Amino acid sequence: MQTNRKIIIKKGDIENSVKQRKKCNQIEFRKIITQRGVFSVKKKMLVLLVALVSIFAIASASFAAAKTIRVSLCNAETHPQSIGLQLFKKMVEEGSKGELRVNLYYNSQLGGERESVEQVVSGSLEMATASAGPMTTFDPKFMVLDIPYAFNDYNEAWLVLDGPAGQGLFKSCEEYGLKGLAWMENGFRHTTSSVRPVNTIGDFKGLKIRTMEAPMHMETFRLLGANPTPAPWTELYLVMQQKIVDGQENPLANIWEVGMYEVQKYVSLDGHIYDPMPLVANLKWFNALPQAQQQLIVVAAMCAQNYSRAINAGREMYIVDMLKQKGMEINEVSESEKAKMRDATQDAIAKKIRENTYSKFVDLWLSEIEQARKNIKAGL
Repeated sequence: MQTNRKIIIKKGDIENSVKQRKKCNQIEFRKIITQRGVFSVKKKMLVLLVALVSIFAIASASFAAAKTIRVSLCNAETHPQSIGLQLFKKMVEEGSKGELRVNLYYNSQLGGERESVEQVVSGSLEMATASAGPMTTFDPKFMVLDIPYAFNDYNEAWLVLDGPAGQGLFKSCEEYGLKGLAWMENGFRHTTSSVRPVNTIGDFKGLKIRTMEAPMHMETFRLLGANPTPAPWTELYLVMQQKIVDGQENPLANIWEVGMYEVQKYVSLDGHIYDPMPLVANLKWFNALPQAQQQLIVVAAMCAQNYSRAINAGREMYIVDMLKQKGMEINEVSESEKAKMRDATQDAIAKKIRENTYSKFVDLWLSEIEQARKNIKAGL
């Protein structure tokens, strides 16, 4: 029986393998002093004192009014969710007329996905995004997003996430101190390998696959016949480079972003899980904001969500072409083989999720998927 192998990587190795971009904004302060007329020493002192008190009062009011929103992201500036959040930043800062400032921290500068959400829960950070897998650590209901081969395409996924079931997940995470704002785009997860392409379910047999630190992800690959090996996102490239595993699974945007073409040969488009990235805020912090600022943030988050979806959907075909140019071999898994993979995993995973969360919510989730398919077929 195959067992998971714990990965131990030195901190120095991680620091040398992860390339983070840093931008430093220089703020220049200019001091302007204008004097007019002739004053006595007493009048000069009085005028100076009044001026200093006025400047201090204005500066204090300005700084008190301005609030900084720090957002932790695990991806680089060019990832679809990052581009969406750049729009969020622009809309919030302009819409609040400078009362709100948004600082985006890319490439896990403030910690990995799970650590960042932990900071949001504790109130030491305002916002963060994370894959659905790490979110299950805080709210077990998010496990429904880990049901394999649940969605056939993006339209089905978006209809469910933007409908009662998806919004029900956001309502549920309020019990854990989180305010769900939007589903930033990450895309369907696909399998890469340095050993062989995956065309059939039998091709998974014996492959060591790096997965997220999410129980249902790991169980899915066990059921497919692979040997799942969990590792954090920040260690992904190094795990591949050192050949600790044979392959990994990620959306196309991530496969390109981290340079999988340097350490992997095959990309198999199996789309086993749709993986959105929830944008969450600290609930107590959000509720303390004025109503107008809350509304501005909600609207900007929705626009950022939809923009990230458009960016991702529009460029996936180009990423496939670029990966081919880098020497990777890419294959589409047939619908008949996907059906076999679905049969081997979906019911078993759904059953395990029912054991870990509310069974009725799992039923609601699956029924919403079926309803989305009917609505699409009907042209709604």
